[in-house]
Amino acid sequence: MLTYVKIAWKYITNYSRRTLSIILSIALSTFLIVTIGSLSESSKNANANYIRKSIGVQHVRYNDLNMKQLNKIKNNKNIKTLANTVYCGKGEFEDRLSVNILAADKNILYMDNTELIRGEYPIRSDEIAIEKWVLDRLNLPHELGQTISFSMEKNNRIQEFKLVGIIKDREKSKARCELEGYIAFNKENITNNENYIFGFVEFKEGLNINKEINNLAKEIGIKDKKDIKINKTLLEAIGKLNVIDWNLVKISLMLMIIGGMVVYSLYSMSVLKRVQEYGMMRAIGITSKQMILVILSETIIIYIIGMILGTMMGICSLNLFKGSTMGLFTEGNVKLNTVVISTFAIKLSMLISIISLILSSIRATFLTFKVSPIEAINKTTQDKNINFNMKESFIEKHISISSKVSYKNLKRNKKTLIFAISVMSIGCILFISRSFKDELFERDYDYQRSIDKSLSYEFRLNVDELIPMKYGYTKKQLEEMKSIQGIGDIVAKQVLYSKIKFNKEDINNINGISYLESQDKSARSMEGVDYKFLFKGDNDKELVVNNTILGLSDSDLKSLNKLIPELKIDVDKMKKEYSAIVIIPKANRKGELWDKKEKNLKPVFNKKVGDKIKITIPREYYDKSMDNYEILGKYEKYKSQYIDKEFEITEILNYDDISFYDKDHNYLGIYSNPYIIVSEDIFKEFSGIDTYRIVHIDMKQGADYNYVKKKVQNMSEIFKHTNVMDSTGKDKQIKRAVRQQSTLRNSIIVVLIIISGLSIFNNINQGLVTRIREHGIMKAVGFTDKQFRRMIRFEGLMYGGISALFSCTLAFIIQLGIFIYYVYYKDWLLLKKFFIQPEIYLIVIAINLAIGYIATLGPIRQVNKVGITEAISSVE
Repeated sequence: MLTYVKIAWKYITNYSRRTLSIILSIALSTFLIVTIGSLSESSKNANANYIRKSIGVQHVRYNDLNMKQLNKIKNNKNIKTLANTVYCGKGEFEDRLSVNILAADKNILYMDNTELIRGEYPIRSDEIAIEKWVLDRLNLPHELGQTISFSMEKNNRIQEFKLVGIIKDREKSKARCELEGYIAFNKENITNNENYIFGFVEFKEGLNINKEINNLAKEIGIKDKKDIKINKTLLEAIGKLNVIDWNLVKISLMLMIIGGMVVYSLYSMSVLKRVQEYGMMRAIGITSKQMILVILSETIIIYIIGMILGTMMGICSLNLFKGSTMGLFTEGNVKLNTVVISTFAIKLSMLISIISLILSSIRATFLTFKVSPIEAINKTTQDKNINFNMKESFIEKHISISSKVSYKNLKRNKKTLIFAISVMSIGCILFISRSFKDELFERDYDYQRSIDKSLSYEFRLNVDELIPMKYGYTKKQLEEMKSIQGIGDIVAKQVLYSKIKFNKEDINNINGISYLESQDKSARSMEGVDYKFLFKGDNDKELVVNNTILGLSDSDLKSLNKLIPELKIDVDKMKKEYSAIVIIPKANRKGELWDKKEKNLKPVFNKKVGDKIKITIPREYYDKSMDNYEILGKYEKYKSQYIDKEFEITEILNYDDISFYDKDHNYLGIYSNPYIIVSEDIFKEFSGIDTYRIVHIDMKQGADYNYVKKKVQNMSEIFKHTNVMDSTGKDKQIKRAVRQQSTLRNSIIVVLIIISGLSIFNNINQGLVTRIREHGIMKAVGFTDKQFRRMIRFEGLMYGGISALFSCTLAFIIQLGIFIYYVYYKDWLLLKKFFIQPEIYLIVIAINLAIGYIATLGPIRQVNKVGITEAISSVE
């Protein structure tokens, strides 16, 4: 075997230019796959890290566990981390704010992707750790050792805790205004809750997470699926939600096609030359077996060198991304610290390269044995299959002699042309289509926020449901708030908890019945409150259900008209008449508001535009500032004090047509309720209430965040327990994650274009160089240097031009498909306006023409160096 390796090595060193070209093709292919595969994995990793920061590290949460079950989880060898929490109830602070007290072990900080910034985690029963922003909401200094007193809701006794730790803010909790304090997870703190422990579980890497979740549930004896809360968003981000990771499949297929084409095209270019030389070897007595071993030895040597070089290039290039600022690809400066070297990509590149080389070797072997040694030695294989067509095409009639020759060469070398264009086009098409998709969503995002600016406002106040209904922020208070330095705009909404009277025939089959039963069951299960969702009406045919009324200003109604183009809201009519927009929830046959198959969701009530709907409210009791839960939960008791009013349905919406941030966030105004939207004028006339319970606050750009936050907090303290949402940190986190993912995606495309460009350059360059004999003959029959340069350049530009035309045409078709899919089929986008980005197309055209032109410079110089006689008799 060593003999064949020596022969192969000699062949490689004697024909170094061709060998170098093939090694470079393998290295480029490997570099392409390793780089793109790793950047793709890095992009997925960046997304997963953002998900972990947003909703937690846990793969699953098991509810209502006992200590015996916890011990089984701890002893499971596949568990990486376990965190336990117990809800100990609400603690009332100074009769103005409620804090959820959680008994939890220290691992909960890891699960919530946060950490202690000062002090230590509680280990004694009277110790507590709290986030910085929660201390700010409580108007407490960031000082360890202070005593904080809470009036515990469950037993109405005062409990004191010593602050021993300050926790880094969790932006998700801050945005949702979830005030929480952590106390030690010990026997004393979890007394009476030993069977209601939440277990947050993270499994070890490399496992089938779905399978492990189910196996562990069986092991610890969980039978009710409702007690298994899978972190589906995280599992989807890390590719573990489904059995098949389709994103990985798509990327792998793309890399296999491109990488295989690069290697196969360049290796195949020298097949005819190899046939001539292998023919000579056969003429001097080499056997078929020996020939195969020589070809195989050469293939393996080239493969090993190319693979090592390409892998090293890929790893080195990836390390350059770490910690570097990628302002080239995205707006703003984004530091990438999450670049991952993909072992899968390295293995994939090894597989693709060896398959491509083996296929090329098989082709070479097949042609070697097909052509006789005499034909091979005489080089007749180069010319015997050339067909001459004396008839000129339309294009040939309008170009010069030198251009005609180039044109005919392109027609003759169709396979090389197709390979080169295909490889180059993939990167360009991805670049154009990705740019279009990103721009499409960005324009729609900006358009929606230009209509409803409150969607992007930094702060939101929501008066608590325990505050009597007639209380809220007055117009005078809103004007005072608007005059605060740093506050730009304010959008306020009125809220009223009410009920709707339905005929039983209005319920939509099993979907509607299941919805009502599910909502009523949830309402009745509330601890410490006598509350219901569903009530008997005035007769056997009538039902009464809870709902929420929103009072919107004229500008908000007009914005709603723009946000949902299908609507035809008559604002003037809504100001004068009792007409309403009704939001009817959709549910599946189980009464659930979400289903994998959207077609399974049906409206829970049969109502149409023009129908009448009867709303009833306890107006007198609202005027008397009675307890909201008491009035609404005991409808039968207070029914005589309710007043009815019929509204005409002017429009019907789905429950998700209105942003979650526009709805009331209290349980009494829960988003799953039917919602009624009326004008401010009718709201006041019907309810007698002229205050606002939802306020969106915009902070001016460049304003002092701490100053504005303090002022907003002061406004929130006008009413006890007011929910304050601060999305500034979360918005920054989202923008940072989006920029980083965009950077990685664009990096993938740029690398793809660069590598594709290098491969097409190599293709064109080698294609021209290997025709030195042909070029020598042309010079011998009278071609001048000027004509020859024109011919070569025209051929290179034709490669680039055809590639650009193909890329732009196919990309345009894909853009149309993307637009139709997201705008009309999915109906995700509000801005239904197609556009073209001319600068993107110009960049692609310029890149293709530049590569085609540059690829001709080497052959021109090389042919000019070689004499006519030497060129005609050239083998290389």
